[in-house]
Amino acid sequence: MTETKRPGSARQAWSFLTTRRGLTTFFVTACALAATTYATAGPQYLPWALLAALLITHVTSEKN
Repeated sequence: MTETKRPGSARQAWSFLTTRRGLTTFFVTACALAATTYATAGPQYLPWALLAALLITHVTSEKN
């Protein structure tokens, strides 16, 4: 809905993944959480690990 009101807002909201730091944080966190989740609970919780990695990356990214 926000994208229809303000064109370009979705691109701005996801811009934290375009930086080197953002991508590195996402991949390191995703690998760590996926390995832990897969070893303890199995593959059915891998999407939750990826979502958690995405949220951690969003929270730790630098805001412009």
